[in-house]
Amino acid sequence: MTREQGLRAALRVTAVLIAVAAAIDPVVTRMRPAPQSVVVVRLASVDVTSVERALSEVLPGANITVRSPGAGRLPCAPGESCVAVSDGSVDVSIPDDLTAPLSLIHLSVAGGSNVAVQSVGASASQHAAAAGTVRVVMVGTGMAGRRTELRVTDGSATVGSATHDWKADGDVTLDIPWWPLAGGPRALRVAASPFEGEASALDNAVDVGVQVSSERAAVLVFDARPSWASTFVRRALEDDPRFQVEHRVGLGPALAAGTAGGRLDSRALDAAAVTIVGSPESLSANEVSLLERFVQTRGGTLLLLPDRAPAGPAARLFAGRWTEHLEATASPAGVLQASETLRLAAASPFDLVLGSAKGRPVMVLSPSGNGRVVVSGAMDAWRYRDVDGGTFDRFWRSLVLQSAAASTPLTISFTSSITRPGTAAAFVVRHLRMDPVTATEVLATATCGDHASAAIRVWPSGQNGVFTGTMPVEGDEPCRLRVSIDGGPSAEGGVAVTAGMTRSVADVRLKLERAATRSGGVVVNAGDEGTVATALAPRMSAAALSHPVRPMRSPWWMFPFVTLLGVEWWLRRRSRLR
Repeated sequence: MTREQGLRAALRVTAVLIAVAAAIDPVVTRMRPAPQSVVVVRLASVDVTSVERALSEVLPGANITVRSPGAGRLPCAPGESCVAVSDGSVDVSIPDDLTAPLSLIHLSVAGGSNVAVQSVGASASQHAAAAGTVRVVMVGTGMAGRRTELRVTDGSATVGSATHDWKADGDVTLDIPWWPLAGGPRALRVAASPFEGEASALDNAVDVGVQVSSERAAVLVFDARPSWASTFVRRALEDDPRFQVEHRVGLGPALAAGTAGGRLDSRALDAAAVTIVGSPESLSANEVSLLERFVQTRGGTLLLLPDRAPAGPAARLFAGRWTEHLEATASPAGVLQASETLRLAAASPFDLVLGSAKGRPVMVLSPSGNGRVVVSGAMDAWRYRDVDGGTFDRFWRSLVLQSAAASTPLTISFTSSITRPGTAAAFVVRHLRMDPVTATEVLATATCGDHASAAIRVWPSGQNGVFTGTMPVEGDEPCRLRVSIDGGPSAEGGVAVTAGMTRSVADVRLKLERAATRSGGVVVNAGDEGTVATALAPRMSAAALSHPVRPMRSPWWMFPFVTLLGVEWWLRRRSRLR
């Protein structure tokens, strides 16, 4: 074979190979870097451009997208690498579908004098006929010698106020009395008046929700025989519109006096939130068994006012060993005064000591089954009720009211007492009864402002008598929920709704920090953006996409194919071959 013949053969074979490869159409997989995308979420009321610029410098080549929260939700989709820049002034809900780490950059408050309302605490329920109390914790920096004025407002009306003169920086706790304007869910705003030159006014106000109700706590007072202690406690409660008191006192073997609903039976105990028993040592075995069921099964609160050391069947209602002590003069027994006391030898780790005398517990709350038993060992405190400035009445009203909140037969509790429009408020319905049943019909209806009532679906929680559900919040008016059980007992609750709800800066920061930590992200201060870049680097370098390539589909292969065949044809023609 001549040299020219070999060249013609090589050209022909190469062209054929190109044609065969084009017919087979092979696939080649390439790994190419995925687009590096980072979402920066602005959760601040101040300019964050400097932080965004710093992130661009430490993440060269990354595609940085800036977003603002919408509808009160963190705008971060599953799989996105998000960096939240927050000064604590913007609160958002954290989505449950975050699959990528969320990093957080804190913006610090500029230096200088500043007052921050760190937290606000208020009872979720407040009676319309009594004043409430809001507990406020403030933090002051550079405030020595200054005065801060605090106001509690319900809408545009001021319902409470207080002032504080700063002697030194640090934390301070104030209890501010306030008076309800109207019933139903109310949104209260606690605000510290800003002063000239304050470093930041973003942390001066906090909103809190309160349910104002006119419902009266049901109290049953039962005396197996006349008792001075229970008589004066009952009078203190009857003089207060927050209580509905039923009573019965035994005067003889077949003689009793009291109200129609004052019997000691299952029906009366089902309705009572708190049962007060005077002279418990005179109770019969059947009455003691009924009271035990009220506490342990029904989940009620039993308040015992003994006249002497525990004896008889009622002794099993008393936890621990109690001994009687008599003194010539009265001495403090907790906040009360008494000369005749019962003292507990030693409180258990589960007991809550409400008052002591001579270093020994005299007023003790002990858990028992689903409920609790309170023993008052200040047996003759009623004798000194007029020498303590009304402490006797205030103590018993406060104790019974707090106990009733935990033992009311039918209650509705919301996860949060204040929310924004367009959200869903989660709630728990708890029904306490002497004889739990397995089948219960629960009817729940919700009304938001002027909107029509809507039925709400509730679900059993797995615990007898406890149901859960969520109530859609429509509009910016308060939403009320009414629940009835088996067509009988009913209760009403609700949530306050405000579009501009303000939470404390500390709470917002803590919420975002927990979300970042839970997702595997980092929490840094502004100026430490490099740590965020380091945390994102493994995820961004690992983000590569497989890219299938079909090289023979390129139209450029036509050029070498035609060229090879053309040269081979030219060589053949030059040699006078076909």
